[in-house]
Amino acid sequence: MLGRETSQRHLLLIALPLCILLSLVLFQRRHPLFHSSYSKSVNGETTASTSEKPKQKDSFQNKPPGLPKESIAALSNETLGFEKVFVINLESRTDKLDAMRLSASLSGFNFEVIKGNLGKDIPEKALPGPVGKGPLKDNIIGCWRSHLDFAHTIVNKRLSSALVFEDDADWDVSFRSLLQYFALGSQMLLSSPANEAPQSPLQPPRSPYGDGWDLLWLGHCASHTSETDTRRFVISNDPSTTPPNHRTNFGGIPDMSPYDNTTRIVFMNNGGTCLYSYALSYRGAQKMIFYNSMNYQDHPIDFGINDLCKLPERNFKCVGIFPQIVDNHRAAGMKGKDSDISKIGEAQGERKQGFSYNIVTSVRMNAGKLIDGDMDGLKSQWAEELPKLEGGLKTRFE
Repeated sequence: MLGRETSQRHLLLIALPLCILLSLVLFQRRHPLFHSSYSKSVNGETTASTSEKPKQKDSFQNKPPGLPKESIAALSNETLGFEKVFVINLESRTDKLDAMRLSASLSGFNFEVIKGNLGKDIPEKALPGPVGKGPLKDNIIGCWRSHLDFAHTIVNKRLSSALVFEDDADWDVSFRSLLQYFALGSQMLLSSPANEAPQSPLQPPRSPYGDGWDLLWLGHCASHTSETDTRRFVISNDPSTTPPNHRTNFGGIPDMSPYDNTTRIVFMNNGGTCLYSYALSYRGAQKMIFYNSMNYQDHPIDFGINDLCKLPERNFKCVGIFPQIVDNHRAAGMKGKDSDISKIGEAQGERKQGFSYNIVTSVRMNAGKLIDGDMDGLKSQWAEELPKLEGGLKTRFE
């Protein structure tokens, strides 16, 4: 009798957990908080699961040959291979921050906000010289201080590197793949002295973009090649390259006559204009503060960065890409809201359809399709003029 009771207790102990487990499974199926479209993040907040995230179109079907697997892994993280990503944004421009949050989410990266400055709030005593002149003086000063705050944040937080976007920036839906090809080119340029063939490093670089750089200039409106370093990393057969007759720049650009219309080049940069997006290393941020805040300065911040890249005595290594892979977006609505440097009354009228300079398949312009996962419905600017390319991207070093 005692043996039978013992057996019954054992069966009960086995059956009870199974009943509890079955109940939890049924509850999970029925209760919305346990639906498959939700998952728990590390900090306990409920977030969208991977299955709910929008699909990202990648028009490049091959990875860059020669890029170390460690670099590919780093470039796949949520900060694009940098320690942090930032966006400069005036608190009053919630419209621009909304658009950047959505665009970044559709491209699979995160960013922190650097509060933009108004020039009128910067006392004259804090300036290194007449950095702003004329009717746009306050706006130029605010821009100067905001970009210096980016460098200041890197130094203060002791970040090894960080990428920054201005809050009206835009990029192609293949941005992540473009970064991989840019990273390979940057690694090759930085692996050997000027005008020497690249050498294979004994081990992968600490940064997926190579070691020893101070600035990576991804988004600009003018870019100059080095007169003393003629090396080029050439990316051809690129479907995201803007047709030449639609390229908009406001200063000097590299000579692209040796290449066809689907080619980008990565090169040692000798200066440029506009700061839609760029990255600084820790040392690069230190030098930016030293030369643009602690030394005499009498021009806007992009001109100051131009001098850093251009003047050899400053020992500042800049790597550039052309055509640029980040540029400026002009949103639908009042034209006067385009720039925080210009005054709203200077641009009259409304824009029914937004557009982006130098970006073929814009993330912003295709946001609705990307949210719905409609990869076949993506629209490209200048679609009728884009060549039909076969095969993947091709690279060479010259």
